[in-house]
Amino acid sequence: MIHELTFPALSPTMSEGTLVAWRVKPGDSVKAGQVLAEIQTDKAIVEWESPESGTVRELLIAPNQVAKVNSVAAILTTQGEDIAEAVARARAANERLASAAAAAQQPPAAPPPAASAPPPAPLAAAPKPAPNFAASAPPAAPSAPAKPARGVRITPVAARLAAAHDLDLTRIRGTGPDGRIVRVDVERALADGSARRAAAPAASAPPKLAVLRPDGADQRVPFTPMRAVIAQRLAQSKQLIPHFAVEQIVDAAALVALREQLNRLEGLRVTINDLIVRAAALALRAHPRLNATCDGQSVTRYDSADIAVAVALPDGLITPIVFKAHAKSVRQIGEEIRQLVKKAQEGRLQPAEFQGGTFTVSNLGASGVASFSAIINPPQVAILAVAAIRDEPVVRQGQVVPGKTLRLTVSADHRAVDGADVAAFLQTLRELLENPATLLA
Repeated sequence: MIHELTFPALSPTMSEGTLVAWRVKPGDSVKAGQVLAEIQTDKAIVEWESPESGTVRELLIAPNQVAKVNSVAAILTTQGEDIAEAVARARAANERLASAAAAAQQPPAAPPPAASAPPPAPLAAAPKPAPNFAASAPPAAPSAPAKPARGVRITPVAARLAAAHDLDLTRIRGTGPDGRIVRVDVERALADGSARRAAAPAASAPPKLAVLRPDGADQRVPFTPMRAVIAQRLAQSKQLIPHFAVEQIVDAAALVALREQLNRLEGLRVTINDLIVRAAALALRAHPRLNATCDGQSVTRYDSADIAVAVALPDGLITPIVFKAHAKSVRQIGEEIRQLVKKAQEGRLQPAEFQGGTFTVSNLGASGVASFSAIINPPQVAILAVAAIRDEPVVRQGQVVPGKTLRLTVSADHRAVDGADVAAFLQTLRELLENPATLLA
């Protein structure tokens, strides 16, 4: 029997993907459930398992090629059948699918001008659009540029891996189509150390701000698959969900002191974010109205606090999930978050690790922001925005004294929750963070 294996949709928003590498070759025998290939989706690299058993006879998608979902990727047989007709049929189907997708992306043709209409007067050059300074994510660190050097051709997964290890892309030779740098090229450079940046000399003075530069050409940067999905989902969120925001100020002195005490222990590393995720999970158990999703017709409230943690990547944002965070210690939460962040930066998150979640924490504290509001991650009904801990005067026992403050802002879906619900949640969260020893129970 001949089996046509079609390119799968490995995430709910996926319409196309890049076949990063085949794990099999023609002539190999495979079993159902065996990994056939690695596929770059709009969120991560995912292993594709064979739905059938048989012998691989033909691979119809080349490594590093972008393919549409439902394209025929491979042909398997069970009894050595002649596949010539099946291959021809599959290639024709793939061409039709690609052509239809390309046609759908073309803008509609402008209607021809009326014959009697006079020729239009020449138009003045359109003014350049004003730059958009709206902030939505922290700037990339200087050692990990958010985009490849100009002129460097590189696949998204290779760019992510190179940025995570601070490699100089100009020193990596690409072996992909048209000299494009692919993942194996970056892995080779990591192994032999040929693309490592030279260590910067120690500076006695603080570095200058890189705000002055020569003028350059304007650039049009197409959306990556990840950025396209982010744009679609967040636009829908703002258009369809009635957002409102509630802010709470936390006295963070005890929180900072506890974190410093814990990090004095050998082998233990705890961040402020680890403590906040733990506190949010406990507060959600007390206020389940915010631990919920909404489909526009009903609200589902969850018992388990599955906290999604926003992680900034060079080409977008992803939210891996700490499942059952309420049942895990601060140390367990921290170790799990670090593992998830590492996998996200390398593009190795599996769909089960970032799909779902009942509540999201977005932390821009490392960027020093005073406060901000986040956009709800649908279908969740709330998201917590965490700003930086700041040295500010506070009032204790009627006296103004030096202190540390932390601003927390919850954006919520007014279809599912009311202001009183969010205020009660933030009150519990503040009490937990101002008495952080309770987070160690």
